[in-house]
Amino acid sequence: MYKCSACKQSFLKWAGKCPHCSEWNTLEIDENQPSWGGKKAKKSLGTARVTERLLKDGNFQINRKTSKSTELDTVFGGWIVPWSLILLSGEPWIGKSTLSLQMADWYGTEATPVLYVTGEEHIGQISWRAERLQIQNESIRVLATSVFEDILATIQEWDEDVVIIDSISVLGSELLEWASGSISQIRVITEAFMECAKKTKKAIILIGHVTKDGAIGGPKTLEHLVDVVLFLEWSRTESYRILRSHKNRFGSTDVVGIFRMTEHGLIDLPNPWMEFIDAENMKLAGSALTMAMEWNRPILIEVEALTTYTKFWYPKRSSRGIFQWKADLLLAVLTKYTNTKLDSYDVYINIGRWMSIHEPGIDVACIAAMIGSRRWKSYGKSLFLWEVSLTWVVKNVSMMERRIQEAAKLWFDMLYIPSRYEWKIPNGVQVARFDTVGALEKMLVGNIRDASDEE
Repeated sequence: MYKCSACKQSFLKWAGKCPHCSEWNTLEIDENQPSWGGKKAKKSLGTARVTERLLKDGNFQINRKTSKSTELDTVFGGWIVPWSLILLSGEPWIGKSTLSLQMADWYGTEATPVLYVTGEEHIGQISWRAERLQIQNESIRVLATSVFEDILATIQEWDEDVVIIDSISVLGSELLEWASGSISQIRVITEAFMECAKKTKKAIILIGHVTKDGAIGGPKTLEHLVDVVLFLEWSRTESYRILRSHKNRFGSTDVVGIFRMTEHGLIDLPNPWMEFIDAENMKLAGSALTMAMEWNRPILIEVEALTTYTKFWYPKRSSRGIFQWKADLLLAVLTKYTNTKLDSYDVYINIGRWMSIHEPGIDVACIAAMIGSRRWKSYGKSLFLWEVSLTWVVKNVSMMERRIQEAAKLWFDMLYIPSRYEWKIPNGVQVARFDTVGALEKMLVGNIRDASDEE
């Protein structure tokens, strides 16, 4: 630690100019800087520690803690690992406090109690929220304080296996002169929590905030310090929440958990296929279904298209839920290589339920939706997959076997796939094979030509 001889402020790094008072050459090493516990820091060359052999047979046993939420366990990789430090973040009002209190309920049992630390709210507010969420778990203990030393001593004293701290941004140390929520405070406190988690073999969950641009608040090194980084996402017009794992030292990061927000809190959505589509729309022209991948989670998506004859000299193109350049590219392929000409038509493309999908597996569904709207054709219980190239050839996409397996579990009558690829098709699923966009158009509407082509 370095201390300014002019303004007496302390800093982690030396600088020629004091960041606080702007005086030059005033930062000196602080010999009297106290350490955690109130003792003075002593200079030492280090102490030799006892080393341990790495177990090669894989018989290292840990207490794997599962929760009452299948979606949460899926994001964690099956269970929460002891001695792990977890960071949960998300936008304001998204439900971080709701999720954290429900996590305490999901993990709390008589044998493994949970400590819930609140630095922002009164214990009465926590009780009201628990009553609203219908939580009646006597294994949850609450500590209402923002003093870091008190929290650290409580964690070391009591026997709770899971500790939830809401939130890291409001905690402050009595031994540091920086303000609560400052970058230096957050980093030092997080490092101390990491050391505490490893020593006590307890799982500590930190609730974090986000900045104006949507990034996790605090220094970027905060994400490198912790073991797991979770991010809660939402749509302002929908009630579902998506929990993503941006980092996980104990499991995969290509999984997501999907929840629905209700008046009684978050509930699991293990089968979200029917959440984002409307069964009645399958009977209408201009609607096509596809199986998109949200990381490794297949989700049934509805693509809607509307084509109308333009009243102006330049047709309008608009898209919502996909990139505009992607919509223009698909329109160009459709106009050049098929009999469905849209040069004089306004074209609108929309992903149902205000979702944003940016993976190539929905290209054929967008093409089918535009053809269906232009030709007044409905497809019913049909599923369209694959990517469309600039040469009108249909290309393969990732995790296709997973998509086909999920489609087989549903009620689809027809699955459109390229003929040059071979996969094991489950029994009971009808398959229509094609290789080009032109062949797909003929399969959907027959060999029909626009009147404009006759002219």
